[in-house]
Amino acid sequence: MSYYKAPRRYSNGRNFGVETHQGFAADIVPRRPYGNRMNKGPNKWSRNLVWTASDDNMPRKNGSTYGSTKPQGSGTSANVSEQQMKNAAHGQRGSSVSDTRRWGSNDKGSPKSKECVCKFWKAGNCKKGDQCSFLHSWTSLPGMVMVAALEGHKKDLKGIALPQGSDKLFSASSDGTLKIWDCHTGQCAHTINLQAEAGSLMSEGPWVFLGLPNAVKAFNVQTSKDLHLNGVVGQVRAMTVGNGMLFVGTSSGSISVWKATNSESDPFTYLTSLEGHHSGEVTCFIVGGQQLYSGSVDKTIKVWDLNTLECTTTLRQHTDTVTSLLCWDQYLISSSLDGTIKVWACSENGSLKVTNTRRQGQSVHTLSGITDAEDKPIVFCSYENGTVSICDLPSFEERGKMFFSTNTVGTITIGPDGLLFTGDKSGKLRVWSLAGTKV
Repeated sequence: MSYYKAPRRYSNGRNFGVETHQGFAADIVPRRPYGNRMNKGPNKWSRNLVWTASDDNMPRKNGSTYGSTKPQGSGTSANVSEQQMKNAAHGQRGSSVSDTRRWGSNDKGSPKSKECVCKFWKAGNCKKGDQCSFLHSWTSLPGMVMVAALEGHKKDLKGIALPQGSDKLFSASSDGTLKIWDCHTGQCAHTINLQAEAGSLMSEGPWVFLGLPNAVKAFNVQTSKDLHLNGVVGQVRAMTVGNGMLFVGTSSGSISVWKATNSESDPFTYLTSLEGHHSGEVTCFIVGGQQLYSGSVDKTIKVWDLNTLECTTTLRQHTDTVTSLLCWDQYLISSSLDGTIKVWACSENGSLKVTNTRRQGQSVHTLSGITDAEDKPIVFCSYENGTVSICDLPSFEERGKMFFSTNTVGTITIGPDGLLFTGDKSGKLRVWSLAGTKV
């Protein structure tokens, strides 16, 4: 049996109080003009990474990913120090998971034949469900299969999270529920009625963060510490961490900031609110190097200095809502409802310029990136028509597609050991294996 090296995530740039295991640099720094080189096939230039962290955070060469295969025990300190959070600006999320965490033998949603797609499923009214002999969701990427279909949410998924040291998967929906799934069986272990719309969900280390109207809930899966973070104005739509801080974007256009502390009783202290910059809802974040990037329905991308919390640049090339942001190598990648994916590079004077615009012909809803088993970067791009294209970088040459009928995929989460989680607008959560075998 050949050994499959699990893909590494390069897109989130977040380590929230956990050991850093880096793969791709998220720094965007001035080097030299690259010009429009994203359409010229395979990467011909060096992908040497820019590292500003200590030697302990240098990239690993042995192919290990996502940290240890054993979870942290409950006796391990789960405090989030400021220094640990600062590491978030320089690399990948460490996501230690139990080496016994599996998705059982449930492969009922696995593709049977690409030539036999269920016409009733495509129309959204197949009544046979998993018992149908024809294809429902499937992918044309070789070596990728669906291993579980988790159903129970009634509306679109707003976030999917696997906290460190837990064998549970968390999902939040605009239907007002938070579901906790058992990774061994694929069954829903618990449903929490939030009595409010969930707007965002993420995890960093052992912490799970849930965005609600005018508040953020923080829960530690190791210590069972449950916090309610006040200071938010509006429905939370996006969250990220970097440089020892938690950033929360809302429907009001404001960005609330909490600072991590070493206090076990009060691990997060409200710091400030970044006001008056976005004129509409904040939709997405990414941290790259010492910058925070925020996208909004006001069609702009704001660049924030993580040290001063000042807005240094406003990028205005999109003509509709900015939906997702990625950092890869020396580039910022953005998607929008205007139907484009734009690649931004730093010029010699330090300003960000668009070097490539990919026109997709339909709105783009989310981006997620990893490196594959051969250490090559690929990006998942979700479109309005329910498809997700899987493309190489920097060429954007398509490797394959994922098909979800007419239900747009609004969230894509990269997990450990070759796992990928997708959530669509109908509330369906699917688990995929990029290894080609169940894990």
